[in-house]
Amino acid sequence: MTEADEMALILAARKGDAQAYGMLVELHQDRVFAVIVNHVRDEHKARDIAQDVFIQAYRAIHTYEDRAKFSTWLYRIALNLVTSQHRHDFALKRGGASAKASLDVEGMPEPNADVRGPDDQVAAGEIGVIVRGAIDELDEEYKTVIVLRDLQGLSYEEIAELLNIAPGTVRSRLHRGREKLKEKLQHLEDR
Repeated sequence: MTEADEMALILAARKGDAQAYGMLVELHQDRVFAVIVNHVRDEHKARDIAQDVFIQAYRAIHTYEDRAKFSTWLYRIALNLVTSQHRHDFALKRGGASAKASLDVEGMPEPNADVRGPDDQVAAGEIGVIVRGAIDELDEEYKTVIVLRDLQGLSYEEIAELLNIAPGTVRSRLHRGREKLKEKLQHLEDR
């Protein structure tokens, strides 16, 4: 879909065209969900947040300005909701309620991976869990840029726009985050 086609859908959605908004949701729902699940690590919670993203976006679509890509605007809403969810979860933990962390994590997919045997799949799953755990332990500023760049494939410029920082800052945080991640995963090289 071209940017002009997408903008036509946005304009139609602003006028109340539910079908046009539905097409925008279909166009962006998978990537928005992926961004969220990489932050909250709980598929059910991520689905709820993704639904909230599209509800909020629908209610605020008249505030969207085409200076930024529509997807970047949606990611900003998603990250704001993820931050709110983290604050809520932290408040629950401090209040004594037990917040159960999801251990339902699968291994990260490998590019161009062939079909693997059961032993390879188990090993890849274990490594994926270790890598996800190491990413989750990073400071939020590093974790966010690594997830957006390395797992979601956003450009430096898209990340900069989304986080409201300079592209050079994105590169710097990405470099530092990868270095910290490499340190945390050093023990895997010894296997």
